[in-house]
Amino acid sequence: MNHREPALAGRQVARRAADPQVVSRAIAAAGRARVSDLPPWRPASLAQGHAGLAVLCAELDAAEQGAGWDRAGHHHLTAAVAMVSPHDASLFSGLAGLGFAATILAAGRSRYERLLTQVDEALAPLVDRGLRRLAAASGCRVGEFDLVSGLTGTGVYLLTRHQVRVTESGQAMLGRVLRGLIELTADPCHPRRWHTPAALAAGPLRDGFPGGLHNCGLAHGVPGPLALLSLAVLSGVRAPGAAEAIHSSASWLAEHATGTAREPDWPDGVPLDADRRPPATPDGTSTGPGRAAWCYGAPGVARSLWLAGCAVAEPRWQELAIRAIRAVAARPEQAWGLATPAFCHGRAGLLQVLRRFAADLADPEIESAARRLAASLAAEFDPAALLGVRSAEPDGTPADQPGLLDGAAGVALALLGRPQARYAPRPAWDRMFLLA
Repeated sequence: MNHREPALAGRQVARRAADPQVVSRAIAAAGRARVSDLPPWRPASLAQGHAGLAVLCAELDAAEQGAGWDRAGHHHLTAAVAMVSPHDASLFSGLAGLGFAATILAAGRSRYERLLTQVDEALAPLVDRGLRRLAAASGCRVGEFDLVSGLTGTGVYLLTRHQVRVTESGQAMLGRVLRGLIELTADPCHPRRWHTPAALAAGPLRDGFPGGLHNCGLAHGVPGPLALLSLAVLSGVRAPGAAEAIHSSASWLAEHATGTAREPDWPDGVPLDADRRPPATPDGTSTGPGRAAWCYGAPGVARSLWLAGCAVAEPRWQELAIRAIRAVAARPEQAWGLATPAFCHGRAGLLQVLRRFAADLADPEIESAARRLAASLAAEFDPAALLGVRSAEPDGTPADQPGLLDGAAGVALALLGRPQARYAPRPAWDRMFLLA
């Protein structure tokens, strides 16, 4: 691997990941390979499709104005529009993701308004249907409310759109989504209304929590709606009951921290029969920290708690978040448990979380960890690889993935690492990950 400056490596990976011909070759290669455990390419998807590549092009256009990236982004957005399902409201694979990509690509200009109006009109009945299901729920699939597939993700798009251009229908729909999530998360009863019953759990969580669980991941659990409600408050959006819901969710997360007081951590989930914080070992230590990923683990939870503390001026949650992210920053890289450079459960996601905390706190230890991780990630650039960087299958097998969530585009965005001040009036791309 070649050692190089992170932003340069990011641009080189980005140029490959945004090139339609290279993307086509990567998709074809994946089709010829064995069945992948990574999410498949879905053309309309923000996570693994052209909508995500439109976001990448928007960031490249901001960094290299006049270099043609705006046109490239339009190409990818058009390809996503042609394949989007009118029945999928989600952020990571459906209409909300398409709207988010168009909003980012518009960059505060009066562009794509017709498309965005159509997205909002198509979303409205799907959102109302989802809200009715949520209102009747006492326990639900995470996909009903989470960031990736549920109403939290839809709310991310609506909040981002609202901050750029207020429309009466969009404002009303955002209000309904926030109210639904407030009602879901404010209830302090046990189990919480947002818990996942055993019959509705899936994959490893079904096997690991046979009696059902409370999900602690930013991607799929309560940190997601907590972060969205906090961002809405911080953005000046009036949402009655938001403060109470934030207190309820943040207090629950604080109570269910594992690890030690100096190095707090969070599990992927808490069993339904464990309504109190798990006990420490006799010497006051834990069994060891979990993986330090964006999707599950201390980095994502800490970011959610930090935003919550900022939103309602609660220093206890801010301090807890700072202890958690400092503990992650202090770990050696091999102790992070991250086997892939990709964003979701890999090193790019941790890098972006560290950078956000470093910007907020001006903490030299976190800044140093972010620089080290950026240099390490940049060193993974491989000119011989189709996309310049390869994701890793769960078993460690390298894979050419162009997407934003689990592929080269997400690595490129994290490596580019431009200061937030230069985004204006462009919304932050990592809003889709509930980091900003």
